[in-house]
Amino acid sequence: MIYLIFSVITNAAIYWLFKYFEQIEAKIFETIVFNYIVAFTCGIFFVPNVHDAVQSALQFPVWSVAGLIMGSLFISVFYFMAITAKKSGIAMATLSSKMSLVLAVIVLAFLGKGEITLLKAIALLIAMFGLYLFSVDRKSKLSKDMLLYPIVLMLGSTSIDFSIAYFQGFTANQNELSLFTCMPFMGAGIIGISILIYKLVFRKEKFPLKELGTGVLLGLVNYGSIFFLVELYHSGWMPESTILPINNLLVLVIGSIGAVFIFKEKLNRRKIQGLVICILALILLL
Repeated sequence: MIYLIFSVITNAAIYWLFKYFEQIEAKIFETIVFNYIVAFTCGIFFVPNVHDAVQSALQFPVWSVAGLIMGSLFISVFYFMAITAKKSGIAMATLSSKMSLVLAVIVLAFLGKGEITLLKAIALLIAMFGLYLFSVDRKSKLSKDMLLYPIVLMLGSTSIDFSIAYFQGFTANQNELSLFTCMPFMGAGIIGISILIYKLVFRKEKFPLKELGTGVLLGLVNYGSIFFLVELYHSGWMPESTILPINNLLVLVIGSIGAVFIFKEKLNRRKIQGLVICILALILLL
């Protein structure tokens, strides 16, 4: 239970930080790059025996390969989230990323990481409806040629949700589990640093000092969000296909409530209805 609480708080805090970064006009890409470096550095400190963990990883077991590949997913999903928000609107970007939990649950259940009972199926349908009400305004319009970006975003988010829940089960001990937790950050960091160096050297852009600070802050919270989520899955408290929707829905609820108190955001009737329906889905899942 304690891992669930900290996982929800740290994941919700990521949304709050991005809102804060928007207010201080920090560059998002540069912030994200530094964030990955800090998150990976934090992760290494929590590996009980780095030498043994690295030796295991260099044998390229399933968890090691998956951890590195997830790094490219991290970067790609952030990119498509920005593109989706630009092409189809922020509401559709939010809905696409959150709807991924349903696809991930189905895949996990198919692979034996839990089962989809009638009650869980009903809860997921209710959650989908709640997410729709919360994310999409009645005035939102989406043409057919704009569907590509939300679909890619949903598939990318599904891949991340599924990968974290599934591949952590291939680790054999705490050493490997701890290294698996920070490997996606390493993969994403390598890609991000390469792009950042290109911008600094060839485009002659200035070194982003402000984003170094925001990146450190985001990296600490971001590492915590993955660490607690992986530990939650590994605890065996609930099947992965049950933990995933509970965690994601709680992040939405707590994140929204926090935004009201921290940033004085207002929730219209439609968003409140969506949150209430998501809470109902949570009750059915617990």
